[in-house]
Amino acid sequence: MGLVAGFGYFLIALGPALTIFGSSVAPKPFLILTVLASALVWLASLNIAAIVWRAFLPGPSWVFLLILTTSVALQEAFRLLYWHLYLKIEKYLNVLATKLSKPQCNYLDRLEIALASGVGHGLAHAVFFGLSIIAPAFGPATYYTSSCKQMPLFLVSALSSLAFFLLHTFSMVIAFNAYTYDNISQKLFVPIMHLGAALLTLVNLLPNGCTAGVPLVFLCTALTMAYGGKIVWHNLVPVLNTPC
Repeated sequence: MGLVAGFGYFLIALGPALTIFGSSVAPKPFLILTVLASALVWLASLNIAAIVWRAFLPGPSWVFLLILTTSVALQEAFRLLYWHLYLKIEKYLNVLATKLSKPQCNYLDRLEIALASGVGHGLAHAVFFGLSIIAPAFGPATYYTSSCKQMPLFLVSALSSLAFFLLHTFSMVIAFNAYTYDNISQKLFVPIMHLGAALLTLVNLLPNGCTAGVPLVFLCTALTMAYGGKIVWHNLVPVLNTPC
């Protein structure tokens, strides 16, 4: 397809991620470290899942259901572990701020950290699952799978990477709020949307399934973004209305 198509797929997959990173994360070194830490936690959960299931592959189609379910469960468990590690770091930062007569972490600070943490998860997913497939798109040809002859594999991968980047980013924002205020519905929403989106990728394996699978994954992403935006707005209005 050439450089034009390759860069097009690349920008679809990682354009929003690079924009968010450049505008909201890069100006603050601590948030860059947060992105790296979050990405490493996500990769650790994926490595454990790979070690567990390596002995069972290749296998029957139903094995993919178990692989996706256990992978999502591990990622959600590591998300909770990441949250507890963050609490310890925040406690240390607040103690340090008190000693230096600086303000402690407020809601906006926690929101930035949650966003950066989500970007870390999302970027790791996009690079690991997206770029590895999109890289050959810079060559002279394209590729279609037998189950999806309407869309190039590179486009399906780019769109899926974008959907899961946004899903992971906003899921982390929701999760931070859920853990902070012990909100049961929000705690359930994150893994349910994550698992739903993961299982919907299996639709792509059906004949012409990509024409339905990709939009359905984006539906999960849109619901997560809308719910996350609602939560942030609900918490942000009192903060903005507080007099300085």
